[in-house]
Amino acid sequence: MAKVFDVHSTSEDSVATTRGDVNPGRETFVQGDGSSSKGRFSPFEPRLFVVRQGKRYPVTDFRSFREAGFDPFAIKVISDAELEKMPLVKPRLGAGEQIVLDLDSFLGAGHYMTTWGVLRKTESGAHIDATTRTRTITMFGGFRGAVNIVYSDAEGFPVGMSETQTFGVDGTWIGRSDRTDYWSQDLPQDWAVRITKITINQFWNPWSLQDQVRKLVDLAKPIVEIAQAVINMGGKTKTS
Repeated sequence: MAKVFDVHSTSEDSVATTRGDVNPGRETFVQGDGSSSKGRFSPFEPRLFVVRQGKRYPVTDFRSFREAGFDPFAIKVISDAELEKMPLVKPRLGAGEQIVLDLDSFLGAGHYMTTWGVLRKTESGAHIDATTRTRTITMFGGFRGAVNIVYSDAEGFPVGMSETQTFGVDGTWIGRSDRTDYWSQDLPQDWAVRITKITINQFWNPWSLQDQVRKLVDLAKPIVEIAQAVINMGGKTKTS
């Protein structure tokens, strides 16, 4: 059996490509120069990509890259701006694979929300574990924040959404102004096989966030349109 190589395949029906499927002469390996992030990067995000037909596919395992016979000195370093122009193609989740989520938001008026966690593929579907910190630095003005997640496919359309989680805090001179809460969700198999990305949304008004996002998901609007709607209402959003 051919060894699985973690450069993701451009085949529509495959999650990863094998050593025999990869042809160094037909593919270009590129890496951003870090100019947009000033050299900072997340260890959870891919930085090396294989480019074919104008699209980039993440390379997640450098050791497999070397074992497959590719030359690391042949990797082209290009500007982050040029890299971002190439559409990013993410594979469907394979067994045991995961998507990391992380969003730190200033919601205005001294109010903050931070959510981090991970979505993992399981035998029966997928499972998400998340932790949200809600806090305010105002002395008298508390607020109730909200967070939810939209799951989307490779074409950028929603597969479904999580329940909207709500967490309230008081002003620093009134009561509890800083709290951290764990939450989770199990996803069915028919969702899990389609999910390639997750979009996390945060806003200070739980009911507006729930109603707006739910309406757009039910209408199967593109994820970029859903994210823009959250931004337009004053919320924060991030797709991983």
